[in-house]
Amino acid sequence: MSLLSLSYILFLIIGMIVYFNIPKKGQWVILLLMGVFFYALNTPKGSVFLLFSIVTTYLFGRYCDKLQKSSVNIETSGEKNSNCSTQLKMNLRTCQKKRKIFILVLSLNLLLLLVLKVFIKLPWVASAIGQRLGMFVPLGISFYTLQLIAYMVDVYKGKIQPEKNFFRFALFVSFFPQILQGPIPRFEQLAVQFKEKHRFDYMVFTDSLMLMLWGFFQKMVIADNAAIVVNRVFGEYQTYQGFYVVLAGFLYSIQLYADFSGCVNIAKGSAGLFGIQLVDNFNHPYFSCSIKEFWGRWHISLSSFLKDYIYIPLGGNRKGTVRKYINLLLTFIVSGIWHGAGFTFLVWGFLHGMYQIIEDAYKPWLTKIMKKMHVNMETFSFRLFLQIKTFAMVAVAWVFFRADSVRQALVMLKSVITGWNPYVLFDESFYLLGLNGREFRMLIFSIGVLWLVGFLQERMKLREAFRKQNILFQWCVLLLGIFAVLIFGVYGPGYDATQFIYGNF
Repeated sequence: MSLLSLSYILFLIIGMIVYFNIPKKGQWVILLLMGVFFYALNTPKGSVFLLFSIVTTYLFGRYCDKLQKSSVNIETSGEKNSNCSTQLKMNLRTCQKKRKIFILVLSLNLLLLLVLKVFIKLPWVASAIGQRLGMFVPLGISFYTLQLIAYMVDVYKGKIQPEKNFFRFALFVSFFPQILQGPIPRFEQLAVQFKEKHRFDYMVFTDSLMLMLWGFFQKMVIADNAAIVVNRVFGEYQTYQGFYVVLAGFLYSIQLYADFSGCVNIAKGSAGLFGIQLVDNFNHPYFSCSIKEFWGRWHISLSSFLKDYIYIPLGGNRKGTVRKYINLLLTFIVSGIWHGAGFTFLVWGFLHGMYQIIEDAYKPWLTKIMKKMHVNMETFSFRLFLQIKTFAMVAVAWVFFRADSVRQALVMLKSVITGWNPYVLFDESFYLLGLNGREFRMLIFSIGVLWLVGFLQERMKLREAFRKQNILFQWCVLLLGIFAVLIFGVYGPGYDATQFIYGNF
């Protein structure tokens, strides 16, 4: 059941009717049942692996809770026991047990992720084995594994209290709107909401509908139309060179953002219908003036995870400049590995690591130069220059992310310089890449709408402004959005609207 299907809309409607018409204390049970049904329907053979991860992580939390209580009992009885060395030994044994079980459960879940998402895709793995295992790959395993790792680390460090109710914990992991592609929630952000009582709220309802509709527009009107051109150029990269590659690189940057952001908006809107608020995962990343800022705006939940559970544990910026740069590079290489098997993802991660290192190294030098030249770095024109520069750097890295091989990416980037063909900008050659003139112009117009909405949201609270409008105006906008998706969205024989790009990761 795709997030884009009519069956999913019917699933939400039935779920809402039941959810808001039962005793409030039982609402979380409905969400759990919906999650079980949704996941079992989408990936029945992979459900066993999801259950394995839920059970092992839950038991780890309960074990840590038991050890913590036993440790507290030892300290409480310390007045009666004058042998302090004995107490220290017992506490040390408790810590050692806790560490051993943490390493064991963490390793099991990481091993499962590596086997099912990386190992079976390696070229030297027998295709028959890979195909058989591929049938059992749970949807969203990359996302919920990070979610569970964050939970285990926080429990291990004592930052949060482990969940005692197994079924509530299962709901935290399997909450259906976000399990497939995130955002990646922290336990303290999401679990507490499942214990609250939710009443139907018209404003929340319309906000959620608008968010879902915007997600449908991003995915079906922008991303899926852009994909037609992108797939043609990348699929026949030896034929299309120069400005064709520039166009494909630009459109893929937009496609990836619109596709992933669209999915997250549908997920956030779906959760909002039940009164559950998911964290923001995007904050207009292509308005960034630096790569560092970009990663504070792009896939925020993943960036936050990498910072808190990879970069900082490696030492962060606490051990000198050289070590900081090594930690940055390692963090982004880990990000590349998480996205998939293949050198293209490693190169992509390496590039983003090097981008940040170079920016950090030349920033003081650039600031001095700009001051000597009396350049006002706070002006719109200078910020626009930085935004275009950052977008170009990100787009170059996306070419490696999208290409089937490093060689293909290098050939395509080289052709931008060697295959000089600016005339294709004016002779309607772009209309032969899968979209006719009307469709291509509609795509550009839709991208303009995407930019305009982002521009306005950067400067005002657009959702609050929409709330202040009359109900008639609100529903006119909703209906206009529905018609836009129905009229300009991608449909037709051979088109599969069920696949989101980040669903592969």
